[in-house]
Amino acid sequence: MLTRRSILQGMAAVPLATSLPSRAGTAFDWANPGDRLAALVKLRGATDGRLCMGYVVGVRYAVPEHKPIPMMGILAATFSRYRRLDDSTYEARAIEVAFFTDVDTGALLERWKNPVTGTVVDVQQTRMGPSRLRVTSQGLKVDNPSNEAAGLDLKHAFLEPRFVGDNTWITEQIDVAGPPGPRPFVYTELTTMNASRAALEDRSVAWVPTRVDYQSLITYRPWMGFGDAPGHTIARGSGVHVARREELPPQYQELIRSRHPDVWNDPLAVLAV
Repeated sequence: MLTRRSILQGMAAVPLATSLPSRAGTAFDWANPGDRLAALVKLRGATDGRLCMGYVVGVRYAVPEHKPIPMMGILAATFSRYRRLDDSTYEARAIEVAFFTDVDTGALLERWKNPVTGTVVDVQQTRMGPSRLRVTSQGLKVDNPSNEAAGLDLKHAFLEPRFVGDNTWITEQIDVAGPPGPRPFVYTELTTMNASRAALEDRSVAWVPTRVDYQSLITYRPWMGFGDAPGHTIARGSGVHVARREELPPQYQELIRSRHPDVWNDPLAVLAV
């Protein structure tokens, strides 16, 4: 299944730099690209190269006309690691493993009856990565999109931060459009991250607890059994970034242990491939 995670794969290797200017002793400035970048990396992962994990639990809906119809639950987690390349860029490596679940029982879906067309299909579980990309204060950069991403118009941006007291909200926006045709591929995602402003501005802190809210719109994918039926899907979800894998949802731990033991046992080794 083509998702934004698969789109952010297949890029060229990025050289590493280790000599970095220091802003120690100066006040944090959101208008400064280096400070802003460090805060963005803390929202997505960590600035010290540690393994980072985050999960989202949600639901995807079919929208054949104007009313959303629940399709399946979403249970997804990302394992990532960030490394600073220079004063304006981090390298990110990430792998995502996601499962679809029954909206009523929460059980893993392997066969699914489309609620719009009645077609019964095999459910495609998702494992994407390891991906490699560059993170700047403006957005994510993919140097050489390949495979399914080749020929697509890919846009990514971090929207302006919003502050209320110690709360900081920043939304990550991704827009993908495919070549014109009878059913062009369209994907839009909004992920809003919320964390402590004081922690984000503290240069001695490398990782901060972050809450995540996720919304997306994506055209029907071929495996879903919609055929030529008009419409699209939308999704919503919420989650958090966690410090230890044991803090991931128990059902997710059980599924990834049994189906992707390499990711569970040694995610850093998987990311290094």
